[in-house]
Amino acid sequence: PAVTTPAARPESTGLGGGWLAGIAMVLRSPYLAGIALWVSLLSLAGTFLYFQQANIVAAASDDPAVRTRIFATIDLAVGVLTLVVQSFATGRLISRFGVGPVAAFLPLVFAFGFAVLAASPVLATVIAFQAVQRTANFALSNPAREVLFTVLGREEKYKAKYVIDGVVFRGADAVSGWLFTALRTAGLELSAIAYATVPVAAGWFVLALLLGRV
Repeated sequence: PAVTTPAARPESTGLGGGWLAGIAMVLRSPYLAGIALWVSLLSLAGTFLYFQQANIVAAASDDPAVRTRIFATIDLAVGVLTLVVQSFATGRLISRFGVGPVAAFLPLVFAFGFAVLAASPVLATVIAFQAVQRTANFALSNPAREVLFTVLGREEKYKAKYVIDGVVFRGADAVSGWLFTALRTAGLELSAIAYATVPVAAGWFVLALLLGRV
């Protein structure tokens, strides 16, 4: 008798299983765990910069209108720069250098930015730092991170990615906020915290390069 092979499961078929399956996938796979760590370090660096910004802006002015103009200036710069980079550079950079180096650009920005911020914790520095890192995040880092998931199977793409983008990112955001508060309570100055974040960003840079090689 003729041997028949089962038909391929259509993409519209439900994956089945529960949300805990995504956590198990992340814990079992070094690659997914690496992406989860990458996201956690992104959250930590972003949260630390947010609190640095809040402290520096508060020290610069207690006028709500002035603070609003400062944040609006940052948002405008980020929007314009992101549009320009995504339109003319993102695809070309990923094609030429690969996912790893492009994903590694953001931690490089954070390492350099925190080093400068530690040496010069002034308003102009934090504004420039925020504008550059957010542009790098939206225009380069996010697209590169999405490409990292393209080598995964369908179930991992949906279940594990949901865990990483949701549970891991938000959880790391909360933990990072508690950590920053604990460091400030322990008496560390903003400059000391910024200096301490530089080697963390350097490790994040190496991790991005390693993930891009998979």
